[in-house]
Amino acid sequence: MPPEDAVPGNLSALMAMLAHKDGLIRKKGREGLEALGEPAVAPLCEAVLTAKDRHVRWAAAKALGALRDPRSAPALVDALEDRDSDVAWLAAVALENMGQEAWRPLLQGLIDRGVDSVAMREGAHHVFSKQKAPGFDDLLGILREALEFGELTEAGGIAASEMLKRLRDKAGARDCANPPNEAG
Repeated sequence: MPPEDAVPGNLSALMAMLAHKDGLIRKKGREGLEALGEPAVAPLCEAVLTAKDRHVRWAAAKALGALRDPRSAPALVDALEDRDSDVAWLAAVALENMGQEAWRPLLQGLIDRGVDSVAMREGAHHVFSKQKAPGFDDLLGILREALEFGELTEAGGIAASEMLKRLRDKAGARDCANPPNEAG
């Protein structure tokens, strides 16, 4: 791993490589960002959402998928609606591979935009199509069935809301079981 003070320079250079016209250079930049790990997450999230060049957004989505950092889930949820279907597909694959870590922002996106956004519904369908989790399988079945034909039915919206509630309850129970240590 490079020295701490070298990371910002490397990060900037690697991010710039994503916009290069040569695909091999873009690939080397993406692989370098993946190797860099955590420091690359925030700039990659910004790139997947704001870069004008579709190659940059594609490489950012691909790298975020490889990093599997849950902090990138909100950006990847937004990228499900990218105008380039390849970027949207990579975002869906990345979210699928994160598993339950991606559910909260994805469910919130589905609740907020799922009725109006075909891309959000299709992305959510892909992500949830093979997911399983104890305590959620009943709702996953309802949600998958609701999204099967590209619609977000009332039952699907209710299932998404209930899943989000269960996730929040589960996180709250975990927080109560492990209160922060207080220095005294």
